[in-house]
Amino acid sequence: MRIIKPGEKLPKKELREYAEIAGRAYVNDPVHTYATKSPERRKRFVYHFMMERLNTSNGEDYIFIDDENKGMCVWRKAHNEYGVIDFLKCPDWLYLYWFWPNTLRTLKAYSSLDVKVFDENTYIISPVFVAPECQGRGTATNLIKAGMDYLAPQGCKFGLEAQDEKNVEFYRKLGFEVIDTCKCKGIDITHYYMVYNPE
Repeated sequence: MRIIKPGEKLPKKELREYAEIAGRAYVNDPVHTYATKSPERRKRFVYHFMMERLNTSNGEDYIFIDDENKGMCVWRKAHNEYGVIDFLKCPDWLYLYWFWPNTLRTLKAYSSLDVKVFDENTYIISPVFVAPECQGRGTATNLIKAGMDYLAPQGCKFGLEAQDEKNVEFYRKLGFEVIDTCKCKGIDITHYYMVYNPE
């Protein structure tokens, strides 16, 4: 397993390869399904959106990559929020501008999120994904556990935000519990805030 630490960076070419995998993995995510109805347009948009997310994490966060290069888990400090500057630093921001209606709907769906529900020194999963053809092999579980094992000695706490009840059940099996929920105003999406509870 590879670990990319804050201060280290993945090359842009490799970042794009992982954004492509993330795009395929997240194409049916509730937020993206709400924001982009057309499946074909959604595939293109989610790739660019994930490129922005990964570009923001590149050099700032802890990134764990599986040995087959088919999965990734990003651990980001909860109170280190994304901002407009992060958006503009992304090499694909012009494409997201071209998809501006989809971008605005996506950001609207995420606008209810409040990272302040997490304690200081909490790292959140942001995001974790595995290529669809490699799912079901325990890759995501191994990536998440590797990150927690690595960061726990530093006294870190762990959390995440989920929008899919199936994902909530997956994380419950890993020891996470829901501490709060919120509903997007005017949107049929519920955000679940979860924290790791080892007991």
